[in-house]
Amino acid sequence: MQPKSFIPQFWRRQQNGDAPAKATPMEATVNKTTNLGVDAAVTPRAELLSYEDIYRAAGIMAPGAGYDIHKVVDMLNSERIRDLSKDVKRASVLMALDAAGIGVNDLLTDATRRQNALNSYEAAQRKQLEDFEAQKAQENSRIEQEIERIRVHYAERIQKNLDLVAKEKESLRNWQGAMQHEGQRIAEVIELCGKPAAAAPSAMAAAAGAAGSATKQGGAAEPSHGLSTNPLAKA
Repeated sequence: MQPKSFIPQFWRRQQNGDAPAKATPMEATVNKTTNLGVDAAVTPRAELLSYEDIYRAAGIMAPGAGYDIHKVVDMLNSERIRDLSKDVKRASVLMALDAAGIGVNDLLTDATRRQNALNSYEAAQRKQLEDFEAQKAQENSRIEQEIERIRVHYAERIQKNLDLVAKEKESLRNWQGAMQHEGQRIAEVIELCGKPAAAAPSAMAAAAGAAGSATKQGGAAEPSHGLSTNPLAKA
């Protein structure tokens, strides 16, 4: 058995810093629950009493001669008469009671009192259990209502988050649609302006070639014209 000082020492050790730090809740509390109305009068039943304690609580004491109902039960279960017939057992018990000076009526009265004490204790325990069960059922019902309220609260939060995500997705899709339209417009401009820019050098080269050819033809005609018109050149 653990010494009585075990629990206080363990508690002091936890208080001195060995206990883990209290975790910081990541979620705000949802409207702190009120007292669930636990009835302090209805408590779990303690350890059930033994037969002897029940008899003692009912004021049933062992007879002075020592012959109570338990003594007779022990006699009937003894090896001497356990396997005998009922008539022999009855005769043996009556002989023992007569020898001890105990009347049969006294024995039956003692047995009846003990049986009534047990029945009364059982009824009281059954009533206490029924009250405890009913109280816990009410408490469970309130807990279920609280759970449902919390579930609805967080379901609303989840739906709100889903709606926000859907809204962001819709915004992105709209932007992507506008972006595609803008990309098409830019592509059209590139297509229209890009092809003439590539053909411009060929046109410029053709124009330069035509100008060069004309220059060569003009230079060849001038000397022949000069020889026919300049007499000094001829002499």
